[in-house]
Amino acid sequence: MKLGHLVLAGTLLSAADSSAQQSGSARHTITHEDIFLMKRVGAPTLSPDGRWAVFSVTEPSYVEASQVSDLWLVPTNGSAAPRRLTNTKSGESSVEWSPDGRKIAFGARREDDSTSQIYVLGILEGGEATRVTNVSTGASTPRWRPDGRAILFTSMIYPGAITDSANRSAAADRRGRKYVARVYESSPIRLWDRWLDDRKPSLFIQPLELGAPAKDILAGSQLVAGAGFGGQLGSGGESISAAWTPDGTGVVFAATTNRNEWTFHDVSQALWLVSAAGGEPRRITSDAADYGAPRDASQRTHLQQPAPRDVVMARIGNATGRGRWKRPFRRFLDVQSRQPQRVLSV
Repeated sequence: MKLGHLVLAGTLLSAADSSAQQSGSARHTITHEDIFLMKRVGAPTLSPDGRWAVFSVTEPSYVEASQVSDLWLVPTNGSAAPRRLTNTKSGESSVEWSPDGRKIAFGARREDDSTSQIYVLGILEGGEATRVTNVSTGASTPRWRPDGRAILFTSMIYPGAITDSANRSAAADRRGRKYVARVYESSPIRLWDRWLDDRKPSLFIQPLELGAPAKDILAGSQLVAGAGFGGQLGSGGESISAAWTPDGTGVVFAATTNRNEWTFHDVSQALWLVSAAGGEPRRITSDAADYGAPRDASQRTHLQQPAPRDVVMARIGNATGRGRWKRPFRRFLDVQSRQPQRVLSV
């Protein structure tokens, strides 16, 4: 069991024990309301030093508009009770600690937002979270630059749109159409309960200087323009799993170039490297393995062996034919020499 799960389990057990003591011998038959309205606790996110954990608590309601989901903070040694960090009706997602452990970034759609944006909240200072992005296509999955002065995030953009104004125009054009028919030239066309459109995921960098605009670092690239380009499809939609290089000058991300071969071929993701200034990404893996979840290996202080410097760590599931998969494992990958090395299993 992971440390975060142990922390959360201990917190919940303590709360349950306290509640039981307060209620004494009072008991009643479990009802539908007890189960449906039970508070739901999300997965914890540990601070860089491992001393704190942030997690979400959802308070369900039979009235959808009355449901509440907020972030809470708790010390991992159990020395204090959890305290609420946010207090809004809309929930937060993809919590990420700043490198110095003083702030967190997360995605949220607050009352004045038309789409989800990235917010930053000071853990020590407290107070209200500050919105740091303002892109018309929305922002999700924040990743702090190693120096803490910029944030990488994902957004879904329209074909050919390389500026935010172009995306706004494309969105307005689609809203103004008098028809809803779509033409699909390849699959997939649907993900669970939603139809896929022609938007594609892209990576943006938001400097944290006041008034600085976000930059789409994949805009205009041949990679994104390809018919088979795509990120990771999941229950929450499509996203690109990405990480900063340890020196903060580049971004490593996982993406596929054969999404349009979904119906007759294995779709696998490779790792790509793009400059933080933008430009054409270059592929840094050459095998047929399916790569995902790249992370800065130098930040993985819990590994049994020291992580090499100037490398990223990625999860790999090796596709050996349609429907047949080997057990995934982790690799350290030097982004310059492109020499992968298998170091541990997961």
